[in-house]
This record gives sequence, structure tokens and C-alpha cells, in this order.
Amino acid sequence: MKDRLKKSLKKNLEFVIFLYIFNNILIHIRRSLKNIKTTSGSTHQSLPLKDSIQYITGVFTDYQRVSDQKTFKGKLAELGPGDSNGVALLFLAHGASHVDLADRFYSVRDDFHHTEIEQYLVKKYPSLKKFYPKFNQYCVRYYGQEASGEHFFDIHQSYDHIISRSVLEHVDDPELVLRKMYGALNPSGMLIHKVDLRDHGMLTPLNHSLRFLEIPEFFYKLMTYGSGYPNRFLFHKYREVLTALNPSTKFYVAGLHGVDPFDAIYPIEAIPTLLKTKAISFVNEHRHKFSKEFSNLPAEDLIISSFFFVCKKKI
Repeated sequence: MKDRLKKSLKKNLEFVIFLYIFNNILIHIRRSLKNIKTTSGSTHQSLPLKDSIQYITGVFTDYQRVSDQKTFKGKLAELGPGDSNGVALLFLAHGASHVDLADRFYSVRDDFHHTEIEQYLVKKYPSLKKFYPKFNQYCVRYYGQEASGEHFFDIHQSYDHIISRSVLEHVDDPELVLRKMYGALNPSGMLIHKVDLRDHGMLTPLNHSLRFLEIPEFFYKLMTYGSGYPNRFLFHKYREVLTALNPSTKFYVAGLHGVDPFDAIYPIEAIPTLLKTKAISFVNEHRHKFSKEFSNLPAEDLIISSFFFVCKKKI
């Protein structure tokens, strides 16, 4: 009975709006008290060692694949690494000399489990032995508002690579963050990021994946601003900002709304026609309920649920 009531309430858009506005107020109160702990980003909290290693390796392999690089030299920054430095260690194992880890919030973690991860990676990648056990000298963590994407790169500069996975959709000002990251790169430096444009469970799975676009912008900001919830800065806006920075920016689609998950990564211009048609139909089926800022956008701008981009700084 209780579960049924919860499901019923979560399908009620007005209730969800009220709930998230209230929750966002609590988050801001906690932040004012310097409490920046969160379970968001605690990816490895409940994973056994084998699954943690598989996840970390998969993330790193994605960066290699979309950037077409096997090794990564020089200084690197990871925005929003969450509870593990495992991906950063793989960059050190593949040529990087230093990694800065910047997180606005502190993801709750199991320190013993992360020691296990580090020890496993050192055994698997002998090149890490020169950094072990003093990883914190080469993987330096920063927390708090000064470590947010909007502020971190004002001070921290001269990176050869800046990376993130499912982080940019949580920042308050994505355009500002993109421009600051690009400005913090060395000449020929590279941004490599994955962006997840779904609602991260705000309304799904009890609602379709685009229902969060039905919420008017005024209320959505009250629900989400400053809390780390999705910002609704959609693919076409990323494309506009990044191609202005470098027209050669590459985009790879990793997911489409209304389409079952697929393992492949497609260049934006090479999405299979069948998948694209299905996603467009899904968008058009629901667009009549979207708030005004989304209702008139072309379906092609709304179909993408996740993507990678690789933006190289011009010399």
C-alpha cells in the first residue's frame, strides 16, 4: 500500500515539483553549514572489487576510444570524480604526470574498499609503482564551491586534458564551465567528456524519460539550482558553445530517448536511421506537454539522452 502511494505521488507532477523545491531548500541549508557530503557519486559504495575495477576500466577505455589516444601525457583535471580516484590512476598508468580531482560535493565512500582498488591497479599496472603509496601527491583532491566547474579553473590552469563523466549535466552554468575549461587548457589540450541528459531519477522510471521537460523553467530552477540535480542544458546548446570554441569538436551519441540502451557509440552524423526515426517519434509523441522553452525545438535537438564530446584547443 505504501509503495503504491509513493508511485502514485511520483506520477503527480505538482507533488514532485513541491518535493524537489523543499529538498533543494534543505540542501542549501546544509551547504550553508558547510555540510557538502552526498551519496551522489558514491558509485563504488556497494560494488564488489571486481565490479569496481570493471567500471573504472570501462570509463577509461571510453576516454581512449572517443579521443583516439592510447596514452595521455602531462597534467590532467577530472571534474566530479566522485568517491574513487581509480580513473585518475589509470591516466597516471598511461602517461599522465599529475591529476587534479575537483568536486563541489564530497561523495561518501568506503576507504578500505578504495585502498583495495588502488592495490589492485598497482599490481595490474607496474607503471603505477613509482607513484605508490603516495598517490595523494599526484592525485590531488579539491572540494567545495571553489572546486566547482564555475570556479575551479579560475585558479587552476595549464592542463593537457580535462575530463568528466556524467558531471556537466549537474553544474549550475554549463556554458560558463565549458568556456572556463577550454580556457584552462594548454595549446592543443583536449576536453573529453561524457554528458548524460536524462533526469537522473527525478521522475523516471515511473514516467517517460522526457517528462522533466514539462516543468516550467521558473519552477525547475527552484527545484534544482545549486543542488546538483540535472540542469536541462540540452545537446544543441553544447554543440553551439563547443563548435564556437572549435568548429572541429567531435560529438558521439551514446544514448537516445525512446530507444533501448545500446552499447555502440555513434558519431553524431552517423546515427542509424532506424534508431533516429524511433527517437524522433518518441519526442513528437510527448512534445505537446513540454514547457515553452522546449516545445518548439526541432526533434533532432531533443532525441539525444547521452553523448561524448572531444574538443581540442586551437594553437
